[in-house]
Amino acid sequence: MFYYEEFFRTALAGIDRSAIMPATIQIGQVILLISFLVAVYESYIRGGDVRMLGTAGAKYLALGLVLSVYSTAFRDINGMFNAFSDFIANSATGGDVFQAWMSDLSRAYNEGGSEKFFDLIMGGVSAILGVLPMLIGYVLYPITYVAFCFFYSFYGAVLYVLGPLVIALLPAFGLGSLARVYVVNLMAFHFWGVIYSVFCALMAAVNLSTVGDVINAGSFLGGFVGLEQSLLLGVASIFYSLAIATIPFIASRIVRGEAFSTGVSTLVSKVPVLVGLLAS
Repeated sequence: MFYYEEFFRTALAGIDRSAIMPATIQIGQVILLISFLVAVYESYIRGGDVRMLGTAGAKYLALGLVLSVYSTAFRDINGMFNAFSDFIANSATGGDVFQAWMSDLSRAYNEGGSEKFFDLIMGGVSAILGVLPMLIGYVLYPITYVAFCFFYSFYGAVLYVLGPLVIALLPAFGLGSLARVYVVNLMAFHFWGVIYSVFCALMAAVNLSTVGDVINAGSFLGGFVGLEQSLLLGVASIFYSLAIATIPFIASRIVRGEAFSTGVSTLVSKVPVLVGLLAS
């Protein structure tokens, strides 16, 4: 289990022990009933649209069942995505690469990285400029990792608590779009873990999942060859920090189809240029 998964489950358990969810689900059921009545009225003023009324009734019954088992349904969806993420990571690496990297980084610093850090500072202006990537990497990576775990739990808790209030608006034809946006955000949230595990598998595939792998390679992704070990680890930590920080944005673009649409539009725009080059 990834650390962010455990942290989020602890947050859900704390929410369930309080009186938040029973009250939220009851309010959601009231909103669902009002939304259904509004849908009935809209079908009436449109000349008795039976199809519209039947659609609203089906949504009302389905969402009523969902609200009755909301906590279980949310946990099952979260557990399904977590199981898929764990499968990807365990198949390729056998663990959490990012958490292992932070542990290895702390160990390397305690075993002599701090001495090398002060030696570089005493080397003059050029050494100070050279130590900046190492300093940024050693400080930025733990902050980014903890921030990802915190905002994963915060985002998930918000979706969990406010979910009954938002999905109850689905039968209302004017406000149903809010419920559909909630579903999109719920999918994007769960894709955070999937992309996280894909990054772990990628680092394991190129043999850069641990501090020892990077030190033995003497470079990072074929670049930064010849750098001092502590400086090389700092540079690698910066790249890993950027990878963690971009996970929410990548997940959002994938779920909304923006990443694929951007790639397709770019490819289509280049087709005439390629055709012209071939014709010439």
